[in-house]
Amino acid sequence: MIKHKFLIIVLLLFSVIAAVQAQIYRTGSHSEQIRSLTVYPNGNWSAVPVIQMGSDHYIEISFDELSHDYKRYAYKVIHCNADWTQSDMNVLEYLDGFSENDIEAGEESVSTLVLYTHYKFSLPNKNVSLKLSGNYAVTVFDRDGSGDALLTACFMVVENKVTIEGSVTATTDINYKQSDQQLNFDVKTLGMTIQQPLDELKVVVRQNNRSDNEVRNIAPLMIVPGLIRYEHDKNLIFEGGNEYRRFEMTSFKYPGIGINKIEYFNPYYHVELIPPEKRMMGYVFDKDQNGRFLIHSLEATDGLTGSDYYLVHFTFPMEKPYLDGAVFLNGYLTENRLDTKSKMIYNFERKAYEKDLLLKQGAYNYQYLYRPNKNNKATTLPLEGSYWETENEYQVYVYYRPIGERYDRLIGFKQIQTAF
Repeated sequence: MIKHKFLIIVLLLFSVIAAVQAQIYRTGSHSEQIRSLTVYPNGNWSAVPVIQMGSDHYIEISFDELSHDYKRYAYKVIHCNADWTQSDMNVLEYLDGFSENDIEAGEESVSTLVLYTHYKFSLPNKNVSLKLSGNYAVTVFDRDGSGDALLTACFMVVENKVTIEGSVTATTDINYKQSDQQLNFDVKTLGMTIQQPLDELKVVVRQNNRSDNEVRNIAPLMIVPGLIRYEHDKNLIFEGGNEYRRFEMTSFKYPGIGINKIEYFNPYYHVELIPPEKRMMGYVFDKDQNGRFLIHSLEATDGLTGSDYYLVHFTFPMEKPYLDGAVFLNGYLTENRLDTKSKMIYNFERKAYEKDLLLKQGAYNYQYLYRPNKNNKATTLPLEGSYWETENEYQVYVYYRPIGERYDRLIGFKQIQTAF
């Protein structure tokens, strides 16, 4: 009987360990109190969070906590595999310094209706240096709380052992509908010896930094000394989509771009966006930032501590709800995640999908996505349309794990933009 109980405990322990190891890390907040999470390289708000190994580059992580209460926040750095699960590397193997570090006291908001404290820190820093390339996840927790992660911030460190050259074309290998884009690229190994490219390389491709439509396990078309070519691959055909919608709420005095009206109802300013329509009548150019946002207020000297939080009402009119799928609000404003925070709810009285978000003043990009049931990949087609002319960014990551190694090195990164 005792042996039986001991066996059950051991099995449960292994199950817990396996679940932790299988966790996939994604940038996002895990508490309603945490808002406006950003992860920027070298202070550049429009860049992908990738820094070069051995350089003076840095990652800046910032966020707001919705109070003026004192918090003892700390962070932990985790090395990850190419699929964003935790790697087998010991902390001492990927870090110089302390595995956990405190975050300096934040700055309280000034003259805002919604009270918050702004925190920020950078990596590497005087307490932590990164020894390996690859994927990293940073979790932030309250030392006086439960210890659970309040947010996760993901970034990458690249070695630049290979170069990537590519292009996006409107002519694809599957149709002539002029709604898709095809990515082709070459990986040049620069004298680096890769014995078994098919087994040792992992290539990941994203469009506009979305994880729901990312592509993995891509097989090269051609392998010759010094060159690995990825071309004429149906997996590298993406919907062109449409330019992101945008709105600007930089002042309470008047509505900005994309806003119908701003009104105050205790305790928030409420922002009503201009009612959207399905964009199925053809492509129309608009300069967007591919889903990003920029914090800014015309009334504040320092936008990071002087910008207020407004309750933004998103509405998408539709006669009937989808029965075979769901509608999501997508962009950096929802951390590019398709979950309960971004899922829109159908209002039968108003005959519209709705979503309310508490957002900090600034300029925002967003789009509406439809995701069929039992499918992780979303589509723009029924709501935003899809056009080959759309300006998009494609991120290409090349990971390398030689036979016998225990982690995925990031040896190449390239962002390829459409140029039609």
